[in-house]
Amino acid sequence: MISFTKLCGSCQHQGCCTNSSVPLVFLHDLSGLKSIGKSGSEYLQEVTIKNKKVLAVKKKNNSNVCVFWDESKKMCSVYENRPFDCRAYPFDIRLIHGKYHWIVYSCNPDSDWQWSENYLQSLEKDMELNGVYDDMETFANNTELILPQESQKTPFIILREVKNHKSKF
Repeated sequence: MISFTKLCGSCQHQGCCTNSSVPLVFLHDLSGLKSIGKSGSEYLQEVTIKNKKVLAVKKKNNSNVCVFWDESKKMCSVYENRPFDCRAYPFDIRLIHGKYHWIVYSCNPDSDWQWSENYLQSLEKDMELNGVYDDMETFANNTELILPQESQKTPFIILREVKNHKSKF
């Protein structure tokens, strides 16, 4: 299991569960949330990215806190069924110079990122990534759902190109 303690221990940035990020929910994610009764409109919302309608996790009323965040336990209430977008954090995929790359949001740009390779490989083997591959343009360009001032707070580092088994990349 990977620990982000050394990487993130001194970071003042909030995690994705309590900031303005809005995780996308793909078909495979949706079935996991349905299995625990957390797929209704009180949990998910339809949003538009690049003129395409997709599902995203809602925030609690008048806040940036994810609807699945359990404040008293300081943990995700759907952790075992959380969407791929949540599992990938702090990693993300961005289109850079015409190719998809893994990036990591980090206040620690001098970190030795070699440790992340095993984690990236496990994400690339994740069957739920197939849904992301099928809709990569939407996933890799979801900055429309992040408040501009929030997305500037934490810089990102480009790690490497996304390796995958789909030929359309």
